[in-house]
Amino acid sequence: MKERERVRVRKERGDPKPWSEDPVFQQTYFCNVNREYDRVTKFIRKMYSSQVNHPLFTPNIILSRFLNWPDTLQYIGYQYHWEPENVKAGLNELKQHGKVWGNAYVVTTHGIPMDKIDYLCDRVMPSALQAVELDFNTCLQAAAGLMFVEGISTFMAGQVIADLKNTPGHPLEKASDWKTFVLPGPGSKRGMDWLYGKKLSEREWYMSMADLLCAATFEGWSLCAQNLQNCLCEFDKYMRVKNGTGRSKRNYNGLPD
Repeated sequence: MKERERVRVRKERGDPKPWSEDPVFQQTYFCNVNREYDRVTKFIRKMYSSQVNHPLFTPNIILSRFLNWPDTLQYIGYQYHWEPENVKAGLNELKQHGKVWGNAYVVTTHGIPMDKIDYLCDRVMPSALQAVELDFNTCLQAAAGLMFVEGISTFMAGQVIADLKNTPGHPLEKASDWKTFVLPGPGSKRGMDWLYGKKLSEREWYMSMADLLCAATFEGWSLCAQNLQNCLCEFDKYMRVKNGTGRSKRNYNGLPD
């Protein structure tokens, strides 16, 4: 975590490559310790956060995380009114000439034999429009509601909740479980196993996360459980690359040009 943050600082202040002497960091893409520093999240803050009181804010955040690519989001713009045919036409235009989807994770049609753009516009987003009625008292309640939206898994629900709770002025900004809310995924489970040197049950994972959360302050930040979970995923990636037991889906050019 400390090395990843050092890489960010060195890169942003314009230091020459390599930003790390660690060969794993030189060749592997890692998310930031603080999710708010990631490229797509920074773009979402810039483009979407000012619309926090708009009635379609939550569906727009859902759409942004499915697409997960700033150029695409800029192209289609904020959806003040949901007009699926216009969005579909814009995405298909991009598909002919460039990139539509981000690389951080894979969006699928969950076995339904149809184009991903059609699936997003015709099935996910009509369901997402119902998310305006979510209960935003706690992150956990909101996540449970999100998982009724077609195409939203535990992982995607966690991504959307992280965007919502970190939006200034959103009700989840003051949620009682802002710091403790987390939904474990395969990567963070493997990362915790690496940390403890054994395979943990889900109950042990939650208990260990609570211990880490009590102990964890980082560079002056009091990290929330979701950031710690992301770091566990990245730790799993680091260990697999370092030990030669796996590889990252995204390479990184951290060597001098």
